[in-house]
Amino acid sequence: MSDKPIIKGPGFRGEVVGQLGAMTIIDAQVSGDIPAHAAETDEFAVVLSGRFAVRLEGSEQTCAAGDYLLVPAGMSHAIRVLEPGRLILIGAM
Repeated sequence: MSDKPIIKGPGFRGEVVGQLGAMTIIDAQVSGDIPAHAAETDEFAVVLSGRFAVRLEGSEQTCAAGDYLLVPAGMSHAIRVLEPGRLILIGAM
């Protein structure tokens, strides 16, 4: 069993795997839709597997393995799962 912190939310279960300065690195399983929200700092995500429709303030794009996203601080964003998967998320948590 891992002693690494776990972060859970709707459709999201992430394990904290490290730090990059003040930013937290999370290895996340995304199994369900994530409702619209905005972070106080920039967020960076790399899709490792699965397919997601990502809505960024009114526009939508599909992301799959190998794609990445940069979400600026304060920008509303939501994820609709097309195929459950995994991503690496870097942000201030």
